[in-house]
Amino acid sequence: MKFLITGILSLLYVQSVSAAEIFLGSGAKAGEITDQTAIVHVRLTSTPGQDAEGLIPGREGEARVRYSTIDTLSDSELTRWESAKATEDYSIQFALKGLKSAHRYYYVVEMRASELDTVHTSVQHSFVTAPLPEQRGPVMFHLTTCQDIHGESTYRPMAQQRPDFCISAGDTVYYDGQGLARNVPQAWQAYQKMFGLPAMRDYYRHVGGYFMKDDHDYRFNDADPYMKGKWVGKKKRADPDARFTETKGDQKLDIAWLTHEEGVEVFKQVFPMGERTYRTVRWGKGLQIWMVENRDFRSPNSMPDGPEKSIWGKEQRKWLMGTLLESDADHRIIVSPNPIIGPDRLMKGDNHANLNGFWYEAQKFLDWLKEKNLTNVVLMCGDRHWQYHSIDRRNGRSTHEFSCGPTSDDHTQNVPPLYDGVGRPYSASRGGFLSARYQPSDRSLTVAFHSMTGNLLDSTVLPGTDKIGRAPTVDPAQ
Repeated sequence: MKFLITGILSLLYVQSVSAAEIFLGSGAKAGEITDQTAIVHVRLTSTPGQDAEGLIPGREGEARVRYSTIDTLSDSELTRWESAKATEDYSIQFALKGLKSAHRYYYVVEMRASELDTVHTSVQHSFVTAPLPEQRGPVMFHLTTCQDIHGESTYRPMAQQRPDFCISAGDTVYYDGQGLARNVPQAWQAYQKMFGLPAMRDYYRHVGGYFMKDDHDYRFNDADPYMKGKWVGKKKRADPDARFTETKGDQKLDIAWLTHEEGVEVFKQVFPMGERTYRTVRWGKGLQIWMVENRDFRSPNSMPDGPEKSIWGKEQRKWLMGTLLESDADHRIIVSPNPIIGPDRLMKGDNHANLNGFWYEAQKFLDWLKEKNLTNVVLMCGDRHWQYHSIDRRNGRSTHEFSCGPTSDDHTQNVPPLYDGVGRPYSASRGGFLSARYQPSDRSLTVAFHSMTGNLLDSTVLPGTDKIGRAPTVDPAQ
């Protein structure tokens, strides 16, 4: 009798657990979208949203995606059931193929705790596929960087603009900010706190994304693959989780941070992401966009600058230059997590715009753009905590760079002085976002800066292409 009662209680417990509700507490995201493919990322959770600490507990279960070009989801297609694993923070990625170009796809996520349990259906989400490479159609996208929770409200006016997609250019969270994320579970939690915010969840419900990493959402400030940890002074040694080893003057090396391998892997787990983190995507004849990887292949920051020092690495640099030459898009946009032209603060040594950083590689690349007459290449970047539009005029060059600035005014820094030979039609210590709009009627590209409330702060129109597919660059200040 005792064993019978125990067995019944055990069965009831199992049924109770399996029948527990299942949610998408952070919503779902579509990303890496082309004219024929997309990746949908979901994370199964035991609660519908954040708790008082901003966390959203994950849970085991299964999910599949139902999708269609019809909003009623009639004539829909269905993926296979896939299981959520604790080792991947209960995230699942679905690769959708054979999609129609230039269409809005609607999708829901169907979830269940187990094969025998009730199926729950999420709210409807959607994304837009790219036009075919030979077709010119209107395209509008957003660029963001340097996020903290104070920038959540920025995503409300962004959503009202109804962009085709958003590029998140790095520093999507701050592992070394408030609420330190030193290890893998804490890193997962950092994304729960950020992307579980209602405004961000609502934005990505209908906007596809391309996600890039930088130092703060990879390991810690200015991290490269070779650093064992973070050097800290006396004022920052109070953290009980720190593990100090080496000493250098007044600084100690804190090794209690994610390793290079962990930082790379976590980023691929929390976003819709392919295996390779540098990639190019075509949005019709009008736009081709390159998203470069600035952390995985870089030389040590401490290495003296010169021909052998690189942020991109030889393979990525060869890929970038080769695919730029192959492109026939009206506008070729390189999005970098870090500035290439700048200017940047003199004290920095982490990026292409730093005299004591990776300056040599940047100057060689900018000279190469001039040599190949690639005047329709536009640079865009994240990382910097101010908005700017710069034009490189050194050595007869004329390349534009746009930095979107942080999402929040609380996260701004002062604009640094100009470099010699660099024009700056616009700069401001402002938070907000950048929008870029391609117009097929005249093949122009309009790049605009917006405040946190969506107000227009500055706008530049880059002209369309001539007969050979290259665009003359015009100074918008003239």
